[in-house]
Amino acid sequence: MKIPSSSSAATTPIPPPLSLDLGHLHARRVMHMHCHHLRILQVGCGGIGGFLATHTARIARECERLFDTISISFFDGDLVEEKNLRRQNFSISEVGLNKAETLAFRLNAAWGMNIQAYPRHFHQSDARYEHDTLTLILGCVDNCKARIEMHQFLEDFMRYENAQNWWLDGGNLRTHGQVLIGNCKTLTDLAQGFSLSNICQALPSPALLHPELVKHERKSAQKPAQSCAELMHADPQSLTINSIIASHMADYMLRLLVTNDLKRFATYIDMDTGSTRSLPTTPAVLNRVLGQPVIPTET
Repeated sequence: MKIPSSSSAATTPIPPPLSLDLGHLHARRVMHMHCHHLRILQVGCGGIGGFLATHTARIARECERLFDTISISFFDGDLVEEKNLRRQNFSISEVGLNKAETLAFRLNAAWGMNIQAYPRHFHQSDARYEHDTLTLILGCVDNCKARIEMHQFLEDFMRYENAQNWWLDGGNLRTHGQVLIGNCKTLTDLAQGFSLSNICQALPSPALLHPELVKHERKSAQKPAQSCAELMHADPQSLTINSIIASHMADYMLRLLVTNDLKRFATYIDMDTGSTRSLPTTPAVLNRVLGQPVIPTET
């Protein structure tokens, strides 16, 4: 089983499970820095993003009692096409419209929200530093270029003490996928993440945990690049996988922002077997999947 980058094949296998893994019993709660302002940036409004958008808006409404201000932005440069209707959250009347603008209009009209839509692809400069602000970027893309921008976005903010960034990323292939969350670009940043008892303050960026997500794939010179439609027919995705990944991302978001009981940093879903496996937030598990003793373990 491979790590999917949403629609392209990957090369790194999922870490093998232990015969008896009781790490979840010792998992620590993931705690973000306290800020008065919340900013949510959803990058990608297609397969996963189209379903996640409703969760994003609903959870943002729950956060109104926890933050002084909340802003939500959707980014996507693509238009709704008729072939998207098969497995994306759009209707026939929305064909030809921009995906980000379509979802923002729909949710703003339904709930009186003020979601900002940007009909273009995300760049790290879109997330400029804001004082006393917690920023959560939601990655719902299918290419390494966009993930590189999100990975770089984490580095830009690590130096500020009164703001913090987190990146929650989802991806899938035909019937399996993954959800990853992190806020650190380098292994050095992780060293102090477990310094407080029962608390986890630092996790590796999705790109640090699975570097293949930000590696460009080599294209064969003998075979022309396939269109999205051709790729879909060559490897048709399940009609349910996008919404399943979106639901897992929503639960991560809820636990991180509202209930403060997130105790995992990676979840792998296999719809062929109906199995879901998550990695608990313990120093031992992180050291194991990173392949080196980055974080001091408990004695």
